[in-house]
Amino acid sequence: MDQLIDFFKNLFSANDWPARWVCGEWSTFHGWLYITSDIAIWLAYFVIPAIIIFFIQKRHNLPFLPVFWLFGAFIILCGSTHLIDAVMFYWPAYRLSGLLRLLTAAVSLATAFVLIRDLPKLIKSKPEDKLKTYQLEKQLEKYEAEIIELKQRLNSKN
Repeated sequence: MDQLIDFFKNLFSANDWPARWVCGEWSTFHGWLYITSDIAIWLAYFVIPAIIIFFIQKRHNLPFLPVFWLFGAFIILCGSTHLIDAVMFYWPAYRLSGLLRLLTAAVSLATAFVLIRDLPKLIKSKPEDKLKTYQLEKQLEKYEAEIIELKQRLNSKN
């Protein structure tokens, strides 16, 4: 229990470890390759949930909404681990990195569980567009039948 208390008490402390630049034999190219790659991955991982949120706001009555929120949280947390890896070249926040990884693992498992649980329902559900198309086709068939009937009445009067 003391280790857990110590962990959270020093969550943002970086005094116990050196920055990554001074750990090992990093060349400038190799270090910046890691930093820029991790920042680019982090950026993509933050843009994707923004797009998902935009999509959710534009589409009302979206089925399985919790799945979208879990995916968003999963993607943001994955991106956060890449950001902290880039930052650790200057600020060795290994405790914070460990906590982010634990949260990422928990949300990843929750997302996988919900997908496994909801997959049969997702497979059975009809996409809203297909349902609308089906309804429009039925309406069109009804109108076509009415047109044929009207034409027959007109022909019988002549």
